[in-house]
This record gives sequence, C-alpha cells and structure tokens, in this order.
Amino acid sequence: MADERRVLILDDDPLVGLLVETVARLAGAATQLTTTHAEFHTACQAWSPTHIVLDLTLPGFTGEQVLAELAALGCRARIVVSSGADTVRMGEAVALGRELQLDIAGALPKPFAPAALRVLLA
Repeated sequence: MADERRVLILDDDPLVGLLVETVARLAGAATQLTTTHAEFHTACQAWSPTHIVLDLTLPGFTGEQVLAELAALGCRARIVVSSGADTVRMGEAVALGRELQLDIAGALPKPFAPAALRVLLA
C-alpha cells in the first residue's frame, strides 16, 4: 500500500523548506512547499495535508498566528513546530498548539538532523 502522508511545509527560507521537503519525500511522503502565509493557507484548504511542518518565524505573520488559524479551521493534520528561535518560544508554541487541541507531534529546532524530522513525521 502506498504511503498516503501529505506533508505541507511553511518556511520562509526556501533552502530549509527544500531540506524538509527532501527528507519527507525520501521517507515516502508527498510534499508541498510554501514560503508565504497566503500560499500555505491556499494549499492547506485545497490539499488537506496529513502533516504540517510549520516555521515559527515568518515575515508579517507568526507561527503562533498560523496555529490559531489552523485550530479555527478544525485542522486534523499532525503538526511539527520548527524554528531557529529560542527553545522557550518553541516550547510555548507547542503548548499553545496543544491548548488549541491541535495534534502537535513536537518541536524541531533548526538546524536539525534529518533523522529527527523523520521521527516526528512517522
């Protein structure tokens, strides 16, 4: 049976996004990379991802705002919070996502090892 994971990535750094996309594809998932909130919002509605890898630090829009939006939309995807931000902010974002009753897989600090991402996407 084919892998039916659909990983939607939101990262404003295209190189980091490409790395996440490559790791997810090598793990057998279909992927879609977005670098802006508008692209992400459109893809999330149209593609119904099973997993989301979400960067916290975005121009003009925070990852925490995206988490609130996903909760309002009733998102059922498993979410990985990713950032080069300090660990306190990442922990707070994970806690926020869980308070919003989102399916938070965990935090992925940047830089990250591909194996760490594969575990969170499993």
